[in-house]
Amino acid sequence: MIHNMKTMSNRLRFILLLMLAVTATACSKSEVSLFEVPSQSILLTKPGESGSTTFDTHNITSIKVTSKPAGWSVDSIDMYTGTISVTAPSSFDNDEATEGDISLTGYTPTGSVKTLTIYVAILPHNDIDFTSTPANCYVVFQADRRYKFNPYVGGNNTALATEKVELVWQSSKDLIKYLDLRDGVASFYVESAVDENDTPTNEVTPGNAVIAARNSDGEIIWSWHIWITTTDPTLDVATLNGKTMMNRNLGANCNSEGEANEEKIMQSYGLYYQWGNKNPLPGPQRWDFHGNSDAALYNYANKEYSLKYAENTAECGTEEWSTAHPAYIILGNANNSYDWLYNSHDDSLWNGTSKSEQDPCPAGWRLPDSSVFASLDIRTADDDMAWQEAQKMYGWHLEDRTTGESYFFAAAGRRNYLDGKLDIMNDDATRPVPWSGYYWTTTTDGDNGVALYFDLNTESRTWNGMNTSRSMHRANALPVRCIRE
Repeated sequence: MIHNMKTMSNRLRFILLLMLAVTATACSKSEVSLFEVPSQSILLTKPGESGSTTFDTHNITSIKVTSKPAGWSVDSIDMYTGTISVTAPSSFDNDEATEGDISLTGYTPTGSVKTLTIYVAILPHNDIDFTSTPANCYVVFQADRRYKFNPYVGGNNTALATEKVELVWQSSKDLIKYLDLRDGVASFYVESAVDENDTPTNEVTPGNAVIAARNSDGEIIWSWHIWITTTDPTLDVATLNGKTMMNRNLGANCNSEGEANEEKIMQSYGLYYQWGNKNPLPGPQRWDFHGNSDAALYNYANKEYSLKYAENTAECGTEEWSTAHPAYIILGNANNSYDWLYNSHDDSLWNGTSKSEQDPCPAGWRLPDSSVFASLDIRTADDDMAWQEAQKMYGWHLEDRTTGESYFFAAAGRRNYLDGKLDIMNDDATRPVPWSGYYWTTTTDGDNGVALYFDLNTESRTWNGMNTSRSMHRANALPVRCIRE
């Protein structure tokens, strides 16, 4: 009897220990917590102004302010609405700070902690406001500015049910900062570049980025290209056949003007576009296309990101799928004349007379039709060069035969319609071509799009290639130039 009681007691003790272990495990699982501020900032426009931002929590029961910049006050931390409100100093007589970090500590029910910081600042310059001029591309050339745009309009008029904006990719780390959506306006901040001594300059870091809109189901419903350049591209223009054209490729920081300068050549390429598609695709990793590697990209967390390649299927080969996947290039469909669309050709995606919803140019600008390039030819002085010298330019000065004016066009190659890979040469064993250039127009030729084309031949200058209206498969991704509307 005593033996049986001891046995029962041991069993009860084992069961109790097992229950405690299960309870401890359950408690451990419930300790998963979240504490973050999506925008990472509260940016204000003047002294004494108040502002707020939202925070997201899970399993956080209280939040404590552990430090803040001199003169700043934290007015409220509302756990119910997930909002923190602050007020900037109204004066700066006692070493109050114009910017700094507010440090917060969030506590779980068991006393565990999670910490974060919110950057707060009084902006040194006025905002740049694009909200009244929607487009698929916004040009940024002023540093230390907040830029605003309308996240509920895509292209010119497409209505969007936007619930959230997020950074898809950027060409360098921290190019886009403090992305936010509040009070019906999306905004982001672009800060000054730093020199070799880590001292801020007055210039931006040139590059490109893509910001996407998501709906309430978390689906990407549109995206915008942010074109960051050290000078205003709308002020550097050329006149071709009565049209005012930007003197650089869309997404480029400059026009190399034929200089044999590797940095300028690289910065003159810009971005690549499939015919009829607004989504910008990045260029090469190196100025000379060595290895034909894609340029490095970074996501919102500054982690390396890369362009994706999609096979052409009934699901992927659509405008809707492309819109929802802006970091993909869709390969050409052999059964549809190598269009990136699976089973049709849509000539309305780009328009030669008015700006379409898929036009990738900034507000007030659009893509040209082929007539804009019709009078161009390789400048005689370039055509007469020894090919060894011409090769260094990576492009031609193209002369307008009607006016005698010439303009430099970079030989930026293309992304091939077959595999989406970068290609700057024509595959011709009898006359190898060191570089070639292509520029889309809005004109179509049956199943194909029409492009300005040129190349350099290494054997005889009389073979230098030039065609102002070359028919090309629409899945090719080529550079473009914008003309004023």
